[in-house]
Amino acid sequence: MSEKHLLVAGASGVIGSAVVDSFAEAGWQVSTVGRSTTAPSHFPHLSADLLEPHTLASLKPSLKGVTHLFYSALKPNSDPGVEADENAAMLENLVAALRSAGAGLERITFVQGGKIYGAHLGVYKTPAREDDSRHFPPNLYFRHEDFVKSLESEGIKWTALRPDIVIGHSIGSAMNLGNLIGLYGALCRETGTAMQFPGSDVAYRNVLVNVTSAELIGQAAVWAAVEEKDGAYNLTNGDVFRWSHVWPKLAEWFGLEVGEPQPISLTQRLGALRPVWGNLAQREGLAQTDPDRIALGSFGDFIFHVEKDAIFDVTKARQAGFTGMSLRSDEALLAHLEGMRARKLIP
Repeated sequence: MSEKHLLVAGASGVIGSAVVDSFAEAGWQVSTVGRSTTAPSHFPHLSADLLEPHTLASLKPSLKGVTHLFYSALKPNSDPGVEADENAAMLENLVAALRSAGAGLERITFVQGGKIYGAHLGVYKTPAREDDSRHFPPNLYFRHEDFVKSLESEGIKWTALRPDIVIGHSIGSAMNLGNLIGLYGALCRETGTAMQFPGSDVAYRNVLVNVTSAELIGQAAVWAAVEEKDGAYNLTNGDVFRWSHVWPKLAEWFGLEVGEPQPISLTQRLGALRPVWGNLAQREGLAQTDPDRIALGSFGDFIFHVEKDAIFDVTKARQAGFTGMSLRSDEALLAHLEGMRARKLIP
């Protein structure tokens, strides 16, 4: 496998870091690329702004040997048109740089997720299937998919991995639900309050949800590359749940009463409790005194207020031979909290 060289864009994120680990364990040569001048892992890192092609030009010697690209970089923008244009340019600039460098690029694997189905709009056809029709554009993931499809005639294969809400370890991510639950639970305990579900009663009791462990996505990425699986594949832990089934277990882990659902703005209230977190972090010797580096409340303000089922059909990946989707999501969330404690992110 030594002749295979994977380049990861977005390696500092929840998904990218897990993918780096999975390919390294599988014996691949791995390198990363991104704006940071600090390597997100112990593998070689190329510093470049994907929106600025000239920053990639000097990297040709390091790009020449790349055979596979894993792309999970994301530049969010509240304007969907701007978001689509900028994210499309980022992927296209990177692929252009690889081709200019003479890289023998065989496969592009990229991440989509619930937004491809319109999950960000609050409701979509469920269980979502890979062949469902698109919602009204623009959507950055439409642009990514259309671009990689245009490369098929040149022998470059593609795989789109479509995980739902990702549970994994990263710092500074805008969409880290596991970290947000850990941050919220720790503040509930610090302030002596029950761990009320911070969303609506409907979202708590009625809605079916699924999540995806980052490690599972890493395994799926290796599977798709090694087994040469083309096309799009939904990924989840393999189960579905209601928050009312899982939330009491999370509260118990913190040693808290679960209380009742209380719709609040986590963005607003976590902001107000920044001094409380700062004091807690200093007292307990935690790794992050800035709660925004751990998680942002805005992601929870969306997820915990969704009042329609939000689940994926994962039959296609199972039929294609991926066997990893056999996890219990409550166990995965509790394991994530244990990992946060081990990393000194929560007491």
